[in-house]
Order: sequence, then structure tokens, then C-alpha cells
Amino acid sequence: MIVVHKYIAPKRHPGGIKASRGVAMGRALAHLKYIQHRPGEDRGDGGREFFSDEGDDLQAKRVQKSVKEMGKSKVVVHKLTLSPEINGYDKKAFTREVMQKLSSEKGLDLIWYGVAHQNTDHEHIHLVVLGEDKYGREVKITKQDYSKIKAYGDRCLEREHPLEMERARRERAEKEWMRLWEKQEDKINRAREGLDLPFMKKMVARQTYQPYDEWKKQPVKVKERKYDQNEKPYFIDSIEHEGTEYTKENTLEELDEFNKYLWNLPFEERLELDEYKKLIAWIYEKEDQRDGKISDKDVAELQKHPPKPIKQVRYGNEIYDKDSTHEELKGLKSQLREKGAKRLPVDQYNQIQNWSENQDRARFQNILQEEMNRVNKKFYHSKSMEDINKQIGGRVLDPMQEAFMRNPIVGLFMVEASIANELVRSIPLTDQRDRLKEGRDDLETAKLDKLAEHNAPGRPEDRKAQDRETIEELDKAIEDNQAARDTSKDEKKKKQDRDKEDDPHMFDPWGRF
Repeated sequence: MIVVHKYIAPKRHPGGIKASRGVAMGRALAHLKYIQHRPGEDRGDGGREFFSDEGDDLQAKRVQKSVKEMGKSKVVVHKLTLSPEINGYDKKAFTREVMQKLSSEKGLDLIWYGVAHQNTDHEHIHLVVLGEDKYGREVKITKQDYSKIKAYGDRCLEREHPLEMERARRERAEKEWMRLWEKQEDKINRAREGLDLPFMKKMVARQTYQPYDEWKKQPVKVKERKYDQNEKPYFIDSIEHEGTEYTKENTLEELDEFNKYLWNLPFEERLELDEYKKLIAWIYEKEDQRDGKISDKDVAELQKHPPKPIKQVRYGNEIYDKDSTHEELKGLKSQLREKGAKRLPVDQYNQIQNWSENQDRARFQNILQEEMNRVNKKFYHSKSMEDINKQIGGRVLDPMQEAFMRNPIVGLFMVEASIANELVRSIPLTDQRDRLKEGRDDLETAKLDKLAEHNAPGRPEDRKAQDRETIEELDKAIEDNQAARDTSKDEKKKKQDRDKEDDPHMFDPWGRF
């Protein structure tokens, strides 16, 4: 199950505290409107229904009133999205069970409202949790709560839909395995091609794995992208926002409505700039097709016959191509980086970058062989074999090994390796945490929370009786924890005594220290 959490809280505003609270309240009410009236086949005429632990089909005005009462809290609302891996489950019962267990775990009486969405491939539930519980206590949802919510949801679905959950778990494991495999394969390929190395090391690695003369003779490979008819084509990208996916296949009206909705959102909740540019490009293209400027036939023809590769680039009065020298291409790139300089189109600039990289590779094509020849010539021509045999007690060093160890880069690697070795040796391999003490602290915190609930004004007597029983159980658990800590201390002391007795340096031959 996937859990997404965000919260809406007042932020600094030039208008002061009142203005910041008003902005936060507006964002919370806009989110309520979004989850109820989000476009989709499951919306209905009056929008989707709200539900909570108190009942179904709640009035939107009642939910808005509850949110408006949070205007003076630190957090107005928490936004939760629960997305199980299967469909066809009872969303209301599932949500109520998960939120009831979360409330019990946190010791709070949470106030929440949910809306189920079925407009995507994976059905999901949007939850709005108020910033204060029924007794006015602050509600915090931390990262530790995410794993608890996932565990509660998985247990509920495994109990009600065991076969579907097992199938979803297998599919998730296969996808994760394939992702790791592709990542490792890509890492190996990038290391082989020298893409993950600094400039000089990249050149050396490329020349080692594939000499420049051989690489230059290879024809340019054009990657053919193929896809199954049942899968999404490669040229159809997607934009995901708040659990909904948009593609180029959406209609112009849907994309326009999504664009208008984005402008009504706060700045922090909008799309990233690159994704928004992609959305606007889709809208412009569909508007051109609607107005007859670009036909579907032209689009298909462009996909079948892509533009021809660039052979020359003109900038000012100069013409550059693949035979231009490294200094010429370097000078062109310096001109382009100057402030106010005329810019090249993206495809032409990328071609300049490719030519420059090829020239760099050509410059370093024989770097390894030249360095080896230089070292051999300097070593063997400057010393006789008799002098070599007499050096340092008769020990003979390989000239390549000697030059290699004098290299500053190799020395830097050796220093880094020694530092890493010392760091690893300093890390203890045993668990240094006192888990019994942590458990006692958690039990005492739970006891204090339960006492606060018991002493809260207006607490019913039946709930107070349950609180007293819980407090007694917590006291017993604290006593058991203390007994376990005492036993652990005694065992550690006995072990230390045994170690002292076994130490041969602790006593002299007469049994004295």
C-alpha cells in the first residue's frame, strides 16, 4: 500500500498572523473542493460523498465547518492518500479500520473525513485529518506513522483479499527486481563507458575499454524503440498530480480544465516547471490540430521521417562541423556562455557538444601508450642494469609500478582507502541501544497520555473505567520491563566477572591482582 502525507499550516505572510491563517484556511477548503469535485466518471452530479467514522454521505457544509474551526491550530489539516495495491475492496470499512487503529496507537480521538476516488487504474482514498482531536490535543503524523498505516492496511487486505494481495505482492517484487537489475546493468555500462568518472579518468577508461581508432570506425547506431500494442507508446509521456495521471491522449477540454485548476492552487502545490511546460505544449499542439494548422497526417509523417542529422552549424560568420578543432569548438562554447550572446537552437547546441566530446576523445586516444613509452624511456635509458640491481638493497622495482605509485591521483585514492578503512574499523558491530530503556520510556509516555484522557473534562464513566484498566496494564508492563532490565544488568555483570577471571593478565601466579 502507498501512503502519501502532506499538511496545511499557517506560514509567514506580509499581512501578519491573521492573513497567514486565512491563506492556510483557503488552501484547506480548496483541497476539500478538489477531492469532492475532481473530474472523473465517478464524480456524479453532486460530487463525491464524504464519509467518516460517524457515518456516510456527510454534508459538505458540515465538513467545511469542522475545518474552519481549526483556524487557530498549529496545523489546519493533514492530507492523507491511501492507495492499496488491489481494487474491488470495501473502501469505507478499510479506511475506518485503519484510522481506528491509528487513533488507538497514537492515543488520540482523531477527527477525519474521507472521499473515495475511482477515476484512475488504482482506486484510492483521500483523507482530511483535522489538526486537533476531539479534546483539542494537537495531532502530529510523523514518518514512523507511515509504516504503521501501511501495516494496518496490509493486514486488513490480507484478511479480506488474501489471493489478490499475494498476487500484488509478487508483481511488486518482480518490478522491484527488474528495476534493480536495470539499475545495476546501467551502472556497469556507465562505468564501462566512463560516464561516471571525472574528465581525465573518463578519457582513460574509454581508451582502455575501446580505443579511439576502433570506436571511430563504428557506424552510428540509431536506437529503435518498439512497444506492444497493449502498452503505452514511448512517445506518450505522462503527468501525475495528486493521484491522477494525464497524458497526451487526454482531450483538449480535459487539459484546459486541469490547467485552470492548477492556477487556483497555492504555488507550493502546483506542478514542477518542466512538467507544466510539457502540459502547455500538449495544449498548444491540440489547439493547432483543432484549428487546422497541424493535421494528424503531418504528425504521423514527422514520426515516420524524423529530421535529418545536423552536419553544419553557423554562428555569426563562422561555420562549424565535426572536423572543427578542439580550440574552435571550445571558443564557440565560451561565446555562447557570455551574457547577452545569441543562443543556438537546442538540437544544434547538443550537436556542438557531441563534436567537442569527440575531439576530446581524439586528443587523448594514445595517452596510455605515450605515458608508458615515456616512463620506460626515461627509466631504462638513464640507468644501466647494474645500477638498477644495486638500488635499495638489491630490490628491483618495475618502472611502470614506480611511476604508477608516484601518480598524485593514485596517492589520493590510497589516502581515501586508508581513511575509509579506519572509519569502518571504528564502527561497532554490536547494537549499542538500550531497547529496554526505550520501551520503558514509551510505556511511561503512553501512561501519561492515558491519564490525561482519563482526567479530561466530560469523559464518560464507561470510558474512564476502560482508561483505568489500561493504566493498570501499563503499570504491570512497566514493572515487567524493570524486572527484565535488572536481570539484564545482572547477566552483564556476571559476564564481566567471567571475562576478568579468564584474562591471564588480571592475576599474578599467587592469585593477586
